[in-house]
Amino acid sequence: MVLAEAAARLDPDRFRVICGLLTPDAEGVMPPHVSTVDFRMPWLNGWVWLRFILQLCWVIYRRRVDLLHVNSYVPGNYARLAATLMQVPIIIDHWHGFTRFSRKRRLVCRVLGRFTGLSLAVSRGVRDYLVSEGGLDPAKVRVVANGVDTAAMDSARPGNLARRELGLPEGAPVIGLVARLDHWGKGHKELLEAMALLMARHPVQALIVGGGRRMDEVRQVAAGLGLAGAVHFLGPRRDVPDLLNAMDIFVLPSYSEGLSLALLEAMAAGKPVIATAVGGTPEVVTEGENGLLIPPRDAEALAGALERLLTDPAFAQRLGANARAHVREHYSLDRLGREISEIYEELVEKKFGERD
Repeated sequence: MVLAEAAARLDPDRFRVICGLLTPDAEGVMPPHVSTVDFRMPWLNGWVWLRFILQLCWVIYRRRVDLLHVNSYVPGNYARLAATLMQVPIIIDHWHGFTRFSRKRRLVCRVLGRFTGLSLAVSRGVRDYLVSEGGLDPAKVRVVANGVDTAAMDSARPGNLARRELGLPEGAPVIGLVARLDHWGKGHKELLEAMALLMARHPVQALIVGGGRRMDEVRQVAAGLGLAGAVHFLGPRRDVPDLLNAMDIFVLPSYSEGLSLALLEAMAAGKPVIATAVGGTPEVVTEGENGLLIPPRDAEALAGALERLLTDPAFAQRLGANARAHVREHYSLDRLGREISEIYEELVEKKFGERD
């Protein structure tokens, strides 16, 4: 999503953009005027990667690719290998989170790093981790923070409409979490445990937005805590800005974060946020100024932060207003597109000099 939005803002007279898709669900985030190549990979393991390398080499040759910008660790490594084999002049890799660096992974990163012109990290925390744990050359790692579509927040429907459609009890405080349910690392369990601690004093409702293979397990946890009627599992949604307007408080109790797009969107929508002080989150959320920070894996701390906001609406409103102003000033898509464009121009100039 980040790269697609940046691609949409590049000068078409300077750059011919091609987006490679690994899975069909990526089609929905591609700008309509950007050319795409669908690699049609039914699964992402085994010999399928050899096919991917060969296909990408053919695309590089046919499309005369001068700059390859890769996204995500494993596909990115295979893509960088293909680009190296095809002697692509400029290779950029983009790091959005914290991968575990075994000896093998450190070796892979060091070898491919020799052929990579620049590594982009979404936060200072990710950059420092790449240098210390991944062994990347600090001179070739640069921070480019994520950006979000603030216009989508402005055009979202009023929250009361979404609340009625979802059948939420009138007047009940609504807590929201937007994150995939593929693992426990986004803090769904801690949110449910915090709700259980609060229910006697605050009959809150929760919107869980996002799909994934852990959905049934999280439902079972909610039922076991007596929260089945208070937790609404909405699955993957295209109307996140509308749903954010339906929330009173946004939480992101992750165990690890590079720089969460969901968090930035919630802040851009003016929601008071509670997030764990991990990764790049403290670079965006300032405790007591535009949000609240808590330790990871701590349901009691989350319950305490929720209690604080629920019992002090004026404080919550002030946090939300400050969050909105901060994200709109520093984390817009226009800023992201401008930075990516400047990086491309810099690398092209360095590699080719003036070029028609």
